[in-house]
Amino acid sequence: MLDFKSVTIADKNKINNFIPDSCNQICDFSFGNIFSWGVAENTRIAEKDGFLFLRSRFNGVKSYAFPWGQGDIKKALAILSEDARERNADLSFYCLSEEQVDILKSIYGDSFVFEEQRDFFDYVYLSEKLSSLSGRKLHSKKNHVNSFLKKYNYTLEDLNKGNLKECLAFSHAWHKNGPRNVKLDEEMIVIEKAFENYFELGLYGVVLKVDGNIIAYALGEPMADGKTFCTHFEKASPDFPTAYAAVNKLFAEKLEKDFQYINREDDAGSEGLRKAKLSYKPEYLVKKYYGKIV
Repeated sequence: MLDFKSVTIADKNKINNFIPDSCNQICDFSFGNIFSWGVAENTRIAEKDGFLFLRSRFNGVKSYAFPWGQGDIKKALAILSEDARERNADLSFYCLSEEQVDILKSIYGDSFVFEEQRDFFDYVYLSEKLSSLSGRKLHSKKNHVNSFLKKYNYTLEDLNKGNLKECLAFSHAWHKNGPRNVKLDEEMIVIEKAFENYFELGLYGVVLKVDGNIIAYALGEPMADGKTFCTHFEKASPDFPTAYAAVNKLFAEKLEKDFQYINREDDAGSEGLRKAKLSYKPEYLVKKYYGKIV
């Protein structure tokens, strides 16, 4: 049985060095997400024979990530198969890329079944488009932002030591006054962990203020492909209906010079969130699959 352990900050370089090209645009496999969601999703890692293995409670189901490493993939999969057998669990995989699905099909044939995890497809946008909001399709959003910028006495600050606690307090207030469900309760725990380890994780964010008070923020981290920034969290006060559109554009303006793409993660099956993310006209979606042996 593999010796799985909790993920710590000390694992950052190791995980980033292991992540394969086929996963480097999947938001779930950024180190910030692996670490911050580790408690909520019970994420564990193990090493053996030159491979890194991840096991997590993704979407409520204990599953493995596809093995990361440069050796014999059949041997790595056999290690996971044995681990699952010893745990009396099904051999299943979460957040598979299309390339990884093809590999499993070539090895196992019809012994595996796969399903698209549409609720967890990542939305990826060109930074320039989110920054400029140019074109007819985004014209209404640009008008909303311009209205906000003209109406309010606003400032935009980098998230830093001077405003970190204030921003976390804003998150707590947003959570307390917003809708209540288990997923949002879990997210609040994750946000706390991200804020507590903000600098060690290498996160970057901005804080939007009106008359000196925080009304919105956004934060995330660079992804392993070197050209994509992943926005993990974005919160705005319901008292400012156009604040989400404003912080989205202003953050993109900051990111545009260093990153070609912005991954705004998934919609988690929320109809409203899906509609909102599609309305920004993503450049493409990062598909993810669940696979299980039958």
